[in-house]
Amino acid sequence: MIQALAGKFVYFSTWLGFQLGLSAVKISPALVFWLADRLAAVGYLSFRGFRERSLANLRLAFGDRFDDQAIDLMARRSLRNFFRACVETVAAINMSDEQLRRSIPVNGQSYLDAARARGRGVLLLSAHLGNFFLLGTRLAAEGYTAFVLVNQPRDGRFARLMDDYRLRVRQPTIHARPRNQALRELHEVLRRNQIVIVIADEFRRGSGIEVPFFGGTVVARRGPVTVALRTGAAILPACLVRQPDDSLQLVIEPELEIDRSAKGAAQIRENTLRMSRWLEQTVRGYPDQWNWMNIRHWVNQREPITDSKIRLRRAV
Repeated sequence: MIQALAGKFVYFSTWLGFQLGLSAVKISPALVFWLADRLAAVGYLSFRGFRERSLANLRLAFGDRFDDQAIDLMARRSLRNFFRACVETVAAINMSDEQLRRSIPVNGQSYLDAARARGRGVLLLSAHLGNFFLLGTRLAAEGYTAFVLVNQPRDGRFARLMDDYRLRVRQPTIHARPRNQALRELHEVLRRNQIVIVIADEFRRGSGIEVPFFGGTVVARRGPVTVALRTGAAILPACLVRQPDDSLQLVIEPELEIDRSAKGAAQIRENTLRMSRWLEQTVRGYPDQWNWMNIRHWVNQREPITDSKIRLRRAV
């Protein structure tokens, strides 16, 4: 009973937030961003789970480089970035292609065109970093069709609500479950030489490949590599990163080279390692733009090192 009521509350709150946000962004976008920043500051103090897990993960990752004050700043800015990304996503519903092109420049589009020229589709590898919500929206403004692979919420109504809003910003959804259906849809999209956005940076207990990450070990998903090997699709890293003036830029990187010399499990492991190395390098470049809640479980828990007093230089 309580769980059902909680689900209805989340659904209604999200729906109401979208409706109010759409109206408010039309009237005064600057005011909405100002409010989002203030809500993020309050949320950082209120969301104890987010704060404690983010700080713990940041200390494990950067405790030998940054002091506690710098780490606290990274965690605060990470939540601020998420709140701003939500506002930007709502605002994008009413933006034309020209407005999107003007407000979000693209760096590296030639890499995407070269990958698609092979005719086997593209897995756009990204992370919960910057404004990951609008990756497909920005690509749609250039004429590409980009599907997004998501782990849908258990509440069916809430899942449909989110699917509807993704469509409104021109990002059709592929649900990761049931798995067989997801694989069929993925293969069909890639056969049409289209794009699938894969946000592959959630580290939890369960099946996967153990990989090094910031000096520790986490369990990474093997799905993107498996799909790429089966279909011949290119894996292309890309992130929509925030600039010092809070504008956004879509950065598309060269194709991630796939090792096809190994066989079986060794092949999956080697290429998953390559993905995790890209992710760590990217997070190091934008530490205050990544969602540090994504590390739910370290395979080998380590003690944070906090004796170094190096201050954070803003990465963005």
